[in-house]
Amino acid sequence: MTTADIERVPDVYAADARFKDPFSDFRGHERLQRMFTAMLRDVRDYALVVDARCLDGQTGWLRWTMSGYVSALGKEKWIVTGTSVVVFDADGRVTEHIDYWDAASQMYERLPVLGWILGKIRGRFAAHSAAG
Repeated sequence: MTTADIERVPDVYAADARFKDPFSDFRGHERLQRMFTAMLRDVRDYALVVDARCLDGQTGWLRWTMSGYVSALGKEKWIVTGTSVVVFDADGRVTEHIDYWDAASQMYERLPVLGWILGKIRGRFAAHSAAG
């Protein structure tokens, strides 16, 4: 994604398009452009690789891997894998873009204190499942 791509949001997304992921749920070009601009600003060496896609009528599914360095998450590269469901209108513009990815294991568990707590909780659930 580049600044030029962000400027093309109105060409790709319907005016009231909905975007949803584990952190956001909003509508409209302005919010999309702000989110994409922040992503480019805050993620060093940002990369997005789409490794599978399927289109069925007006609905598309994408499987992707996003990576980059986020200072708030430490010095290691942040790698997130997920899936997007994208719905198109009759003009071919996106009306709904929903990203599905595991924020707990791919982000929260990388934060120092929260990661330790979530690791303990995950360990207890795993031990309970194995005992049952």
